[in-house]
Order: sequence, then structure tokens, then C-alpha cells
Amino acid sequence: MPQDKLQYRILNEPFKLSSPQIEAVLSKKNRVRVVAGAGAGKTETLTRKIVHLLMEKKASPSSIVAFTFTEKAAQSMKSRVYDRIRYFGGDAVCAQLGDMYVGTIHAYCARLLEDFFGYGGYSILDENQEMAYLHRFGWDLNILSDKSHSQKCQIFRRNLNVVYADMLPRHILKERAEDFAVAIQTYEQSLDDHRKLTFDRIIDITVKELEKHPEKTQHIRYLIVDEYQDINRAQERLIQLLSRNAQLFVVGDPRQTIYQWRGSDDRCFENFVNEKNASVTAGFTIAENRRSARAIVDTANAFAHTFDGVQYDPMVSVRRDDGGAYLVEMRSNLDEARWIAEQVQRYVDEGTCNYKDIGILLRSVNTSGPVFIDEFRRLNIPYIVGGKVGLFRRPEAQAVGKLIAWINGDKGFFQKSRWDFHNQIRGNELLVSGITDWCEIIDDETLLKSLPGKLENWRGNVLDGVFTNFTEMYYDLLSVLGYERLDPDNVNDAVVMANLGRFSTLLTDYETAIMLDGKKRNWEKDLKGFCWFLNSFANSAYEEQPGDDIRNVNAVQLMTIHQSKGLEWSVVFVPAVVESRFPSNLMGRHGTWLMPGDLFGQARYEGDLNSERKLMYVACTRAKDVLVVSYFTTMNGNARSPGVFVIAGPLRDKLQHLSQADLLPLHSLTPSHDSEEVVTYATGELIIYGRCPYMYRMNRMWGYEPGLKPRIGYGRTLHHCLREAADLIREEKLDPITGVAEAVKTHFYLPFAGRGQRAGMKDAAREKLINFAVTHEADMYHIREVESRIEFPLQNATVVGKVDVILHDREGIEVRDYKTSDRVVSRDEAAFQVRLYAQGLSMLGEEVKRGSIAYLDDASVADVSVCPEDLASVVAMAEQRVTGIQNHEFPAQPGENCKNCDYHTICKFSNMT
Repeated sequence: MPQDKLQYRILNEPFKLSSPQIEAVLSKKNRVRVVAGAGAGKTETLTRKIVHLLMEKKASPSSIVAFTFTEKAAQSMKSRVYDRIRYFGGDAVCAQLGDMYVGTIHAYCARLLEDFFGYGGYSILDENQEMAYLHRFGWDLNILSDKSHSQKCQIFRRNLNVVYADMLPRHILKERAEDFAVAIQTYEQSLDDHRKLTFDRIIDITVKELEKHPEKTQHIRYLIVDEYQDINRAQERLIQLLSRNAQLFVVGDPRQTIYQWRGSDDRCFENFVNEKNASVTAGFTIAENRRSARAIVDTANAFAHTFDGVQYDPMVSVRRDDGGAYLVEMRSNLDEARWIAEQVQRYVDEGTCNYKDIGILLRSVNTSGPVFIDEFRRLNIPYIVGGKVGLFRRPEAQAVGKLIAWINGDKGFFQKSRWDFHNQIRGNELLVSGITDWCEIIDDETLLKSLPGKLENWRGNVLDGVFTNFTEMYYDLLSVLGYERLDPDNVNDAVVMANLGRFSTLLTDYETAIMLDGKKRNWEKDLKGFCWFLNSFANSAYEEQPGDDIRNVNAVQLMTIHQSKGLEWSVVFVPAVVESRFPSNLMGRHGTWLMPGDLFGQARYEGDLNSERKLMYVACTRAKDVLVVSYFTTMNGNARSPGVFVIAGPLRDKLQHLSQADLLPLHSLTPSHDSEEVVTYATGELIIYGRCPYMYRMNRMWGYEPGLKPRIGYGRTLHHCLREAADLIREEKLDPITGVAEAVKTHFYLPFAGRGQRAGMKDAAREKLINFAVTHEADMYHIREVESRIEFPLQNATVVGKVDVILHDREGIEVRDYKTSDRVVSRDEAAFQVRLYAQGLSMLGEEVKRGSIAYLDDASVADVSVCPEDLASVVAMAEQRVTGIQNHEFPAQPGENCKNCDYHTICKFSNMT
């Protein structure tokens, strides 16, 4: 195909880009900044840019790195890229895309640290896991003697993340906040001792490593960054380091900067065009809004003109229809919730839309969400709650939380909010209240009458040490409560089951922290600690299982405006726009800082009215067809004033006014299409689905955790030691025995084994690996790559994994997978994995001649056939499994696997074996 014709098709198919989009895509400048308003098609612009680089510029996929703000955004972008490349170049070209990175900044930094800087044996703590870790190991932080332990942990973490985000020099911090600087040093040493990384520290370490070793990323020729307005100073520095030898293409909208409180600094976006001279820097503005109807765009434009600072070109509505944009005054917050719930039901009953096409966006779910939840329950409207209190707005989470707290007797307590310490349920009231909550889930009088006695027995078993870990205890509780009566194919029951899976994650987060270093189990002490963690942090931090993980549940989305960023709905309600709620009464409130405010720009982290304006702008621009902003004038009989945004200004002038006596006019809505995105599956996921689709649903989609055991991580650490040994043999020219011994000495680590147990297992591991190295000495010298990442297309999906070892000789390559034994993964399952890897490598043009499974326990190696017929068969099998997952087919497969299943206690199908 001639290049000019190819370029034309890239820019015009499946639809024509606007002139500014085309100019941005074709720009040859080294630094390009694109201002893309809400609904402007920025993802499409980024997609066409990547396709242009791959197809026209013939850029190597490995030379392209694209950063997105969330994994969901990465999936959307990757889907479009694969779709376009397949359209223009076919599957053969798609097979080469695995070396291209599309994902979050944090995930990319984690990859760099693992691949180049010796962090392969580390695990990453998310925010909730870090708080659990601090609850265990934060006692040595010599700060804030007047605060509770939980308060200290939360304040310390917030301050530490400011240090990371703003890259505050440690020597200055030590001079001006010595106690805090010492606390940071103590904490980071603790993390290193336990081989843990946190999200914000990942970037801090990566920047420092790349400043010393810039050559590690010299292969990057094109760096693409989405949502650039939300980056912080540390991320800006990282991007500068990664783009030293690369073209940098950034897209953002400063009108949607809503994460200042997390460190984002829109000055990074403003200063971008001044960073280099005009010969290498270009700026473009994409003003078209393709998402929203005219009334919504006009309102958003007018509201944006009230922002302080730099003004940007207004959005231009591409759609010709007006849609609807309304402002509604309500008598009370209860009337507001009732009116909105009734309009939701009316729109669905009229066939105008589905529940999932409606979003209710709140400044705070904690303060404004409860009345909506009550109304949705009253009308039996399915809903999913976001916000950090989402999980504990659900009766199922409250029930199990109260019952676990009840184990502590008079010392147990439960409070719905960590901010309301005096409103508690204690002692035996926890049992009564927990059962009452559970009555909302299962309506079975016989079961409920029997629960007090059964729960007393369960509690006795816990305190007698019958269970080995929290997970066993929890699953037995669910069994007592009649969990198996829930129907996973019923929408409402599926949400309940997903949220109970989320509670399983909460338990594991806490237990993982308290059991590090092989700590001995003390049920009374451990459960008391969990009770405090639950009430002082978790009940205001854990969200419901995200809607993406409940896959296609037809439910109204009730969430914070911050969570809604990047999403859209046909109908959007923005309620509770009243004084103190929106704008929030927390804006500008001084936080507890452990360092002088002039070091980090304190005001930016504490918020201001302009930040609240941008939040309202984001809320309005989530709507495609209908936007409804509302406020109330009384609450609990007391007068409430409208928020400043609706007292006067664009929202009052532009929006059509309704009263609560009015019905929301019915509008024609743009069709909602479930996008067929290219979903990425790890080979391990496909193995689990093949073993039992219902197990896959429980584990991968709903988050039910396996029980914690001292040997957890054994296989992983053996793999890591072998990787390090292979590097030593190849790069340091050590003999296999010395290489293995050195690797085990330095890198063997079991997080939950005690010192003595760990030493014994380390000696045993050294003996096993040396025995394997001696038995297969020749193979050790033929290792070409270890833990090589692979990604390749398969149907409407991509498969990813790490090839344990690629051996190379004159005849071609051998794909080998290491297993400690065949007890966890069967030989057939391991062969499935090896063949999938062989297929992926073959698609990349490699000559795969052999496959094998190496068992480290006895140093045996089993051959795996990788002939074309076997590879074709495994591809068909994998495609069948992908289809099953994407079609939401999760039938149970009771049989031999049930006896080793982590979920047999709560699986309604396990007794069929």
C-alpha cells in the first residue's frame, strides 16, 4: 500500500479526525502538547498517533511507551491500537505489539525496578495494604505523641507521599523536620527488610536509579503521556528522564485537574511549552466535544470561564441535538433522593435506558450517599457504590464485620464511620445487629432462628484455635450464614457475593501484615487488632468490588466525582450541591503536617474554591445526553443554603429549572454499546478457568483469597533465585553451583516463615537448586533469557506471561517452565502453559524446537511436544476459555480438584463430587 494512501486511511478510518487531531498526529516536533477538552476524542488521538508511528514510521514496538492514568484507560487504548493494527496489517503485525508498553506510570516503574535494579523479589503494597503494614510496623515512628496510633499512621503516610510527589530533598528535610526525616528513614528500612514497595516510593526509587543509569531506557524513542495535567513533580522528572532520547507527546486538560490533594501540579502542563524552544515544541488544541449534547457543552463552557488562571478555548459541540441540562430545587435531602430514584426507575421503565447508563456523582459518598442507598433499596433498584466507604454501606459487609468484631466479647465494637467514635455497637449487641443485617440478604426464617446457636459454636472454634488463618475462619462464617443459598447468576446476589469477596481481601490485607516474619498466631490479640483496624481505617477506606470486576452488572453507579474521571453515562445526576457539601467545607482546611508548609506548597494539598470548580466541571462533562444538578433547602428540619455554584452564575443561568413536583423530561439517549475491548489475560488465569470456571469467578473477579500459609512465596522465591543465578552465570561467568549458591544466599526470602523455619527452607532450597544445576549443567550455560515477558494476540484478547527460561542452541530455542512439583499445577496444565508460550514466540518469528517442564524437587525434566498440531490445539483451547470468560460463562466443574480448592467450604457445588 503506498505510504500516502496508508496515511490517509490511518487518519480517516474508521472515522475522519479533525484538523487539529491530524496536525497533532503528524507533528514531527520533539515535544508536542495537546490540550484536549472533555469528550474531545483524546484516546482516539493517542491511538492514531501510535498507529501512525507503527505503520508509517515503522517504529519498533519496543521503542514506544504510552502512559495512561488507569489500567482501564490502558485497556481501552490498547484495544483500539490492536484493532487498528489488525485492520491495517493483520494478525502477523499484531503479534509484534507485545514489546510495546501501554499502562500506568507505576506499573512501568515496577517493571524497570524488577528488570534492571534488583527489585524482582519485592512485592507492592497498595494504599490499604500499606495502612495495614503501618498498623503493624509503625509503632517506632517517633511522631505526634498526642494522636492515636491509627491517626499517626494515616498522617505519616500522607506526609510521606508529599515528600515523594514533590521530590523534597532529604538533607533539607533533615534540617527543618528532623523527627519526620528520621521516621522516614526508619520506615523505608522496614520496607526494605520485608522487601516491600509502595506506589509512591516506586517512582521515587526509579527516578534515582535512572539518574544514575540513563542507559537502561535508551531504547525508548517515543513517549506518550495521557492526562498530563494530573502528574506530580516526581512523575514530571521521570518523564524527562525517559524522554531524553525520545519524542514526547502529551495530552491533557487543565480544566480537569482534580488531584492536587494527591500532589498533581498543573504547572507541569502550563510550563511544558516553555520547556524547550519553539523549534522542538508544538502546541495543539482539540476543541471538539463528541460526547455531550449541546446544552451540556454550553453549560460546561460557561462554567469553565469562572476558573482562576489560564483560560482555554471553549469546547465546540459536534452533536446537533440539545439534550437536557437541568437544575432542580428540593425541599429536603430525603426528597432529593426520592425524586432522583423515581426518575431513574421511570427512565428504565420507559425503556429509555438501562440502570448502568445512569451515574449519580457525589462530592462525598460518605456524607451524601446513605439516603440514596436507602431509596434504591426501597424501590429495589440495583446499585453499585463507589467512594471509600462503599463496602460498608452494604449490609453484607456490615454483618460479617460485626460478627468478627463480636468474637472479642466486651472488647469488640463496630462503628459505621471512623469519624464517629461515640456511635458504637458493642459486645453482644454485635451479634444481634449482625444477624439483623444478614436478614436483608437471606430471607429464611428457619436459618435465621438457628444462627445464634451456630454462631456461638463458630466463635468458640475461633477462640479454641480450630482454624489456621483468617480466611478459614471467614469462610466457615459464610458457611454458617448460609452463603451457599446465594445465586451467582442473580444480579443482586452477584453483587453481594462480590462484596463478600472484597471483605475477604480486607482480611487478607490485614493478616498479611501481622503475620510477616513468621509471627506466631494469637487469636485473641490478632482479632483485637483487626477490630481496631476495621474501625479506625478500613470502614472508611474500602470500596465495593469495582463495577469493572463484577463485569457488566446492570446497576446504577453511585460514586464520587473523583472516581468518575474518564467515565461517561447517558444520564448524570449531581445532587447535594449545598453549602458545606459542594463546595466541600474541607477545602482550605489546614492538615496536620510534619514539615514546614513552605517546603511543598501546602495550599495546593489543602484545596481551594478553584479546585472545587474543576470538580464540578468534571461532573458535568461526564453526561452524554441528560445532566441534572440538584440541591435541597432543609435537612433534618434545619435550613440548608444552596452551594455557591447554584446560587448564581452559569449553572443557575444556563440550566433549565425544575421543581420537585416536575418530572424529568424524557429524552432520546445515544445508544450505549458494551465495548468489545481487548482484554489481557495471564496464562495462569486461563489455567484456573480451565480447572473450574466458577473458581475463576470467585478468585479473579470477586477477590476471594486463599488462606495464608508459611510456605506462601516458596515457588516465587525459587524462580527469582534461578533468575539471579542465570544472570550470574551469564554475566559474571560463575559456574552453575557457585551462581546458584550466591543467588540463594542473597535473594531467598519467605515473608511468612519464622527465622528458624526460613533458614531450614533456605538450606533445602539451596540443595535442591544446586542438585538441579549439577544434573542439568549443560542447560545452565545455554540459558538465553530468564523470566522473559511475552504478550501476543489471541482472538479478541491478548495473552501475557513470563517464560521461565528460554534455552538456545544451534537448532533453535527451547521453552522451559520451572515447577517445584506437580501438586499445585498438574503436568497437563504446565504443558498448556509451555505450549502457549511456544505459540507466542513462534508468532514473533522464533524457531521453537522443544518445550519442557523442569521439576525442581527431584531435578527431573519432562518433554513437552510443541509440534504445529499441538500448538494449534492449545490455541483452540485457549480461545475457548477466553470466549467463556468474555461471555460470562462460569459453570462449576465439581470433581477431583474440589478437595484442593481454597473455596470448597463456601462452594455450593463442592458437595456434588
